[in-house]
Amino acid sequence: MLRIFRHYVSRMAFVLFVGDVLVLLASFYVAALSGAWVGAGPLAPKFLAVTVIVVFVLNLGDMYDIRLPLGRREVVARLLTCQAAAALLIAAISFTEPMLRLGRLAFFEITAGTTLGLIAWRAVSLGAWTLESMKARVLVVGGAPLGETIAELEPASARPFSIIGFIDDDPGAADALPAPYVLLGKSKDLAALIDETHPDLVLVAQIDRRGQFPTKALLDCRLRGTQVEDWPTFFEKATGKILVKGIRPSWLIFADGFVKTPRTEVVKRLFDIGISLATLILALPVMVIVAVAIRLESPGPVLYRQPRLGRSGCVFILNKFRSMRQNAEQETGPVWAKDRDSRVTRVGAVLRRTRLDELPQLFNVLIGHMSFIGPRPERPEFVEELQKQIPYYMERLAVKPGITGWAQVRYRYGSSVEDAIEKLQYDLYYIKNLSPFLDLLILINTVQVVLFARGR
Repeated sequence: MLRIFRHYVSRMAFVLFVGDVLVLLASFYVAALSGAWVGAGPLAPKFLAVTVIVVFVLNLGDMYDIRLPLGRREVVARLLTCQAAAALLIAAISFTEPMLRLGRLAFFEITAGTTLGLIAWRAVSLGAWTLESMKARVLVVGGAPLGETIAELEPASARPFSIIGFIDDDPGAADALPAPYVLLGKSKDLAALIDETHPDLVLVAQIDRRGQFPTKALLDCRLRGTQVEDWPTFFEKATGKILVKGIRPSWLIFADGFVKTPRTEVVKRLFDIGISLATLILALPVMVIVAVAIRLESPGPVLYRQPRLGRSGCVFILNKFRSMRQNAEQETGPVWAKDRDSRVTRVGAVLRRTRLDELPQLFNVLIGHMSFIGPRPERPEFVEELQKQIPYYMERLAVKPGITGWAQVRYRYGSSVEDAIEKLQYDLYYIKNLSPFLDLLILINTVQVVLFARGR
């Protein structure tokens, strides 16, 4: 895993991205050498615009998801589809912005060259790197209580890995491990097992370190160049979440991250205002259609206004398009929304899947109650209960809540305490690794959710 602006990124995905940019650069260079007229004005803005569009569309097509089991034919089909969509977007932008306009021959050469180059680059990368070859071989120290959790991470981890085996001093550890994993030995055997198995990483999964902790053997590992990680750090890299159960406060205190400066606050606020205004202008026709659809389907107001908790526990009134029937909680009081909720209208179900019900919150962002990106604002009644049941729950109020966020694009709507725990783990990851780069990734993922109705 690479860490870019404190966010963990797949090494393979980053290599694919760099290769794609080089293919685009080569296509522009070839078009320029051929003598084709590339359009008036400097070439750099044109290259930047085309690169942003192509990479954006490739991301929408999941071409950077290294865990997606795609065969060569499907890769080619997806690339051709993505390139067709990118070409249409480039043509549309060129038509509206003369400075970015490309000559017809240059446009054809760049599009054709990029398409062929991307297919060749993906063919080379698929041949050189398979998912199996990218997997880190992990030797787990301890882990009898966590063995099943670690094993469940293996097929879905953003950081590909395979478990060599476990080391544990607990006499009953062998019976507690999930099949087909085996107990290789005890902590005193660590040095010998490292020489025998040659792991890429030693994962320290012991929760209680006051007993037989192999300090000397682990220090020898580090001095010999073998990577050693503790369980919370490994979990963060594998899932994009931070543990909230069983984690020591000291890990949160001393972990890298949680950096907020006046400069980042100003940059984020300017980003919020700019994106909110632009989105409001673009989404105004959609908002009008949504408002009409709500009024036609069910009686009641178009907007739903509700108290929510903001940064530092301040209460504000949140605006949303109404997705439930009027007075849905009159008899039950505040309750969790759930899958196939009978209170949700047909229009509301579509709004929730596409996240279009969140659009009126743009006014909350402009006022300053919310940020465009941040943890989801919760109702005071739910927060009062959740903070009693979930450790570190109130830490999510360290930043402004957002219309979209890391938890919103990575997890479904919450409908239980278990869901609240999952979303909190994503929220803490966002707060810990807050950066414009992570905000950009969330914004791109939000576009995927809206375009492909991936909201749940």
